[in-house]
Amino acid sequence: MSRSRPLAALLTVGVLGIATIGVGAGASFTDAVHTSQVITAGTMNMTITGPAGTATSADGKTVTLPAPSPVGSTFETQKITLRVTNSGNVPAHAVRIGMAESHNHDDAHSNALADQMNVCIQSTDDSGGPWTEGDGPLKAAVALGVVQNPTLLNPGQSLTVSMTFYAGKDSANCRPIHSDGTNTRTAWDGYLGGAYTTPAALTEAAQGGVVVPTLSFSFEG
Repeated sequence: MSRSRPLAALLTVGVLGIATIGVGAGASFTDAVHTSQVITAGTMNMTITGPAGTATSADGKTVTLPAPSPVGSTFETQKITLRVTNSGNVPAHAVRIGMAESHNHDDAHSNALADQMNVCIQSTDDSGGPWTEGDGPLKAAVALGVVQNPTLLNPGQSLTVSMTFYAGKDSANCRPIHSDGTNTRTAWDGYLGGAYTTPAALTEAAQGGVVVPTLSFSFEG
């Protein structure tokens, strides 16, 4: 009986040893790698400037042109060239030039002037120019605007645009055509019922009229 006790003790130790080895065999190494990236939305900031004699707003979004002397029945205002610059940090596409005008609709003289005035709009960009964007009655420019090819302006790049107003003769700045753009020309011709024609002089009805035109530019990016 005394010889069986050490054997029993040895067997007990053996079982415990096997259990310990089994736990170690089930373990494994682990590791991982990671990557991250910061994405920041850029800022569009288009600004416009004019030559001496014009006034630019504090935010650089609006230029006020000097008022010309009262015009006669046949006239063309001085050509003034404006520069539109991408002052932001993302590329911007110029997609539209829009024209608006305001006047006292209760004043027959101002109504007549708005109806009889014409506008010549030109632009120049890195592809060349100057291009005739729109040339003809102010009312057509207000109604149609100019849908441009998407001219790309990268940060720091600019385009220039000029406009004059006239009556009684062809503009000395624009070619005698509604637009250099085929689609735009077709739209203007359709709206006005035909191709460009030399405009008539202002009539007596326009005397004393006052009109305030506004040119605007739309961009997307």
